[in-house]
Amino acid sequence: MKQNNYNRQNRRFAGNNRNNRPAQTIYRNTCLDSSGPAGKLHGTPLQLNEKYNALAKDATTANDMVLAEQYRQYADHYIRIQAIAIENENALRAAREATQQNATTEATNNAQPCTEATDTEDSDASEKTPEQQLEVSPNPEKELQ
Repeated sequence: MKQNNYNRQNRRFAGNNRNNRPAQTIYRNTCLDSSGPAGKLHGTPLQLNEKYNALAKDATTANDMVLAEQYRQYADHYIRIQAIAIENENALRAAREATQQNATTEATNNAQPCTEATDTEDSDASEKTPEQQLEVSPNPEKELQ
């Protein structure tokens, strides 16, 4: 009977699945590799946009409108990536500010208020009802002395 090698092959490549990796978050200074019609280019999204715009200008001066349009499309792609990078940085900044604000709020809420009573009479007066506080003492002359 012939053995089934299908399962063995699947197990061999099971750990190499690149689709399970999380996507990389792109920021303004993230270096990217572009393998476009000009060959391999390396740089940030802004630098790649500038390179492709320069190549489009050169192709236009050489009267190659098809290649110029292709370079402009690559430049437009990197403009969009630059916009996504800016959104990611703004979201990161907002999250940092929110955590800092929560930390300062928690610090102020956890601070112990000063509850020392300097006068025992004041604390006794707060426990009395308003009628008891208005009572006149039996010996008013002693209070004046």
